[in-house]
Amino acid sequence: MTRPSRQHERIAHISELLDVSPSLRLRDLSRQLGVTEMTLRRDAAQPASGFACRGGYVVGTHTTPHYDFDAQMTRAIDAKRSACEHARALVPDGAVVFLDTGTTLPHLARLLAFSKARRLVTHCFTTAEILQGRSDVRVEFLGGEIKSSTRSCHAENPDARLAPLGIDIAFLSASGIDGQGRVSCSHSYEVALKRAAIARSHQCFVVLDDSKLDTPAAVAFCDMAEVNGAITERGLMPQRG
Repeated sequence: MTRPSRQHERIAHISELLDVSPSLRLRDLSRQLGVTEMTLRRDAAQPASGFACRGGYVVGTHTTPHYDFDAQMTRAIDAKRSACEHARALVPDGAVVFLDTGTTLPHLARLLAFSKARRLVTHCFTTAEILQGRSDVRVEFLGGEIKSSTRSCHAENPDARLAPLGIDIAFLSASGIDGQGRVSCSHSYEVALKRAAIARSHQCFVVLDDSKLDTPAAVAFCDMAEVNGAITERGLMPQRG
């Protein structure tokens, strides 16, 4: 039986590390694995490695066929920031705020980091990294099964997990809202937590940019009538339905 090469072993190990962190510092990884940074760059250049070296970091490149997280992070940034500024205006002082995963809501996390919110609750690694050590507000991270495609964790019973947290206002990401007011996401595993957030919060809003309006539903998780409205770069859209 042929023993896996050291390069294959490194690639497998790096892939495991990237399942729990969206980026790894190249210098630290080099020291940890006992190889040069150039060796790691060669590993990343392998067609099936699943990661790439960008600047001084190693980042994952595995995506689902219909949702490219890295591409979405750089898409419509100004619109996402504007939408999150409108969302920030809806958060009262002392509120417990739930922030969904996705590539829009990390912008809201930055705005809330030094707000007068009482607590920020999230299951998104990107948001957690933004807030770690950089927030005056208490942050609670929801554990669970790691889903690298959306860089998030999902508990087996999200309703039971959210029930005791006293969430005042929840902000949900979405891949689109179709003409019938159905709100969709990109993965079926997201539905349970989104549904729990709707049920366990006093107010709930969907945050997305205008380009996602009137788009066909991928995996529908609610109707607009079930939430308090959608927020885009143009501001708050009223509840439909």
